[in-house]
Amino acid sequence: MEKGNLDFILKMAQTINPQIYPGRELNINLSELRQLPEGTLGREVARFFDENGFEPLQSGDWIQRTHDVWHVVTGLSPSKNDEFILQAFTRSQVFRPSSAILVLAGLLIHKCNLQEVIHTVKNGKMAKKLIDWDIESDWATPLSEVREKLGVIPFN
Repeated sequence: MEKGNLDFILKMAQTINPQIYPGRELNINLSELRQLPEGTLGREVARFFDENGFEPLQSGDWIQRTHDVWHVVTGLSPSKNDEFILQAFTRSQVFRPSSAILVLAGLLIHKCNLQEVIHTVKNGKMAKKLIDWDIESDWATPLSEVREKLGVIPFN
């Protein structure tokens, strides 16, 4: 996503959403995560950042700073379609007006479809609340075990 578009979306989300744990710390040290064994949450998060040329967000609330970790846990890529689907998952997990707006926009411009959204919302409601999850305690845990613990069914 282009930097200008990302900045706009982040600012919109900060303006219209209730802020979730805005001061909660999250340490995403990519150098350390790259050293973890293959298949662990931390290694897969580092791979996601590296493959997509992303850097961890240092601003925003908990949802914004953990967004890319949620991509990894759900198995969703940063493609336009998957971004809209992740917003449906996010909205099913927490009250997030911007997520609902983005999902509606994705439906209107045909970047996602209603069946995908319904399926995602169902899965998101069945999963444990990711906002309550201590991500850093699971860096060295195999991603498959993290998904099982959280009740997240990967999308790929």
